[in-house]
Amino acid sequence: MASQPFGNGWNPQFGMDQNANAARPLGNALAGGVAALPGPGGAITYPSGVIPGPNNQGPVYVIPQNGYHHPVPVFPGQENRLPNPHPVVNADAPALNLNNSTGGVGCEPGYNYFFPPEHTKLHVIKSSTAPWRLPEGMSMHFGAYHVPVNTTLTELMTGFGAMNPLPKKNKVTEVIQGGSGKWYRGVTYSGEDDAASKTLRELGWDSTRTGRPGEKPVIWLWITKD
Repeated sequence: MASQPFGNGWNPQFGMDQNANAARPLGNALAGGVAALPGPGGAITYPSGVIPGPNNQGPVYVIPQNGYHHPVPVFPGQENRLPNPHPVVNADAPALNLNNSTGGVGCEPGYNYFFPPEHTKLHVIKSSTAPWRLPEGMSMHFGAYHVPVNTTLTELMTGFGAMNPLPKKNKVTEVIQGGSGKWYRGVTYSGEDDAASKTLRELGWDSTRTGRPGEKPVIWLWITKD
């Protein structure tokens, strides 16, 4: 069986991968698809009648895509810069976005992000009712996150939208799984507690909380601000 060709990658030091599947110059036709054409400022445009996205609905920007209007830098090797992926926008978790110095969201063109070396796994329950007060087996929505362990409790609450002007109303409660869909209330911290200045690592929420077989469970949290 013939091997399946893989797509091309890009890294900030060497630019586009140069291999047997090297990328064609922008503007050339692609097998089974439509060519992307470089537009003003290196942006990518598409031929008339072809709009990328679900149901042929193109994205609509209410702010400039990169936070400003002037042309963006090119990739190393003078490659045209491709569009950035859309940022995750969630008012309940403002920490999911990196607000850069240009007023845009995400790393500025040409920049990469330096990740902290150690993270923990947090599952944040999204419920208006305390999980331990819900009927057994009731399903709940939650978000799963990798969070740097040097994040303080105050930073965590702020990052998940708990920004009540009264610190005592901003609370983080650890929730314990009891099996059969039952939840139990663990320790609760508020924004006025001394522990609010402690890091997740100091609270025992570190990289050992993997949830893998034979290892410590992930942390389940319920975060409130009223």
